[in-house]
Amino acid sequence: MGSPVAPLIVSALLGVLALGGAGCGAAARGSAERSPGERNSAGGGADGGGSGAPSGRTSGVRYLVRADAALTRLRVEACFDGAPPARIAPASRDALGAALEVRGSDGRAFPLGADGARLEGLAPGACVHYALDLERATWGRGAVRSGGDLLLAQTHFLWRPEPMPRGLDVRLRLELPEGLHASAPFLRPGVDEHVLRPSILRVIGNVAFVREPPLRFEEGGAEVEVAQLRGALRADREDVKRWIAEAVRCVSLVDGRFPRERLHVVVVPVGPGARPVAFGLVRRGGGPSVMLLAHANAAPEALLRDWTAVHELSHLAMPRMYEEDRWLSEGFATYYQEILRGRGGLLSEEEVWARFLDGFDRGRAVGTSRSLWRESATVHQTGAYRRIYWAGAAYFLAADVRLRQRGRSLDELVGAGRALWGRRGGAWEGREVLRAMDARLEAPTLLPLAERWGDARGFPDVEALLEELGVRRRGDGVVLDDAAPLAAVRRALLRAPLSAE
Repeated sequence: MGSPVAPLIVSALLGVLALGGAGCGAAARGSAERSPGERNSAGGGADGGGSGAPSGRTSGVRYLVRADAALTRLRVEACFDGAPPARIAPASRDALGAALEVRGSDGRAFPLGADGARLEGLAPGACVHYALDLERATWGRGAVRSGGDLLLAQTHFLWRPEPMPRGLDVRLRLELPEGLHASAPFLRPGVDEHVLRPSILRVIGNVAFVREPPLRFEEGGAEVEVAQLRGALRADREDVKRWIAEAVRCVSLVDGRFPRERLHVVVVPVGPGARPVAFGLVRRGGGPSVMLLAHANAAPEALLRDWTAVHELSHLAMPRMYEEDRWLSEGFATYYQEILRGRGGLLSEEEVWARFLDGFDRGRAVGTSRSLWRESATVHQTGAYRRIYWAGAAYFLAADVRLRQRGRSLDELVGAGRALWGRRGGAWEGREVLRAMDARLEAPTLLPLAERWGDARGFPDVEALLEELGVRRRGDGVVLDDAAPLAAVRRALLRAPLSAE
């Protein structure tokens, strides 16, 4: 694949950010997670849509998805248990651009509009059939093709009944030609019919249709599946496996195990580039899935040391947050991308702190003098990404140091929050997350600090903190002073907790 391809893919995927994939997985309020029909219905929850499912309403939907060998068409049969819905529609209007037709089992056509297909006159227990032109879906939001393989958002082809009842029973079967594999966080090897959570129809996730069987292995207490789209890549499959396994291992050094029981990764080769990885993105529809765009000329050792995979995987230690909280969600991942690579032996102590200094300098150089909350909500318009990433990283550094001075740590609070994030699911307010973590402390620490830092209109002053930690600039590098007041805290930051050893 030639070098022009990488910018095209990144440009297409940046479009996804406007749909709630923003900032490696931030959630836009309302429109990011709900289709037009759902926004007009009452109620809603982590796995429900609008109203409940009393007698006379749809209680379940069974999908049968078929692909052709060339991946030019997906044909879908959706059969409804109970009364049929008023209409079906994808979670994103963009998917309608790839739709060819919607018909009943009797051949009757249902016209497509901006709100999907209205199913007037469909009998109870009936099925509808629709087809997608995958070539029209490629290069749009939620679709990337490489070497004839395809990465597709499942919300493109799993159209939801609307209004969507709470507690909907969702089942999926796939029929693929020989030699074609489907890989997704919600698909289990050897299972004919997959029982899915209703949120699969609402939150964007990843499905890779690939010719090479996915890699499967265990690392950090997690089952890992890696699908790699075809394309030129200097790193071979074993190199890719080692790269992802090392990133998982590093993230497991927060508290001893990877934050999720299962992890899905999609590696997309793109043209040559100056950095090993062009782009990364977390999606959570159907389970955690991380997409990584690897440059064709990236050396295996460069992939191992690169920050992107560790950054994206670090997001999974926290719940999905909203757009105005991006400085917290991205700051968290940016802080840990350096700390965890240091703990994992991918960076030396000097390299870790040199990267922090460089990042703080770059973050200080951009911004619009808005508060961090406002900067986060408008970053796609202002382009002040470096400010929110690195100001957020500075916040978590300051918070972690403060916690450690009191005999606690950010690692401890993140590990303790894992069960809470999982029980509730869905997107969280950033303040809710910090409040929940503060609840485990004798006195609130994280939220009061975030309120002060989040309202600031400039980059935070971290020079005094760095001086106390014994981190000092020397030319283009860094020198570490082990006699500094907080030198012991600095060293402790790069030591894995006992539970992780």
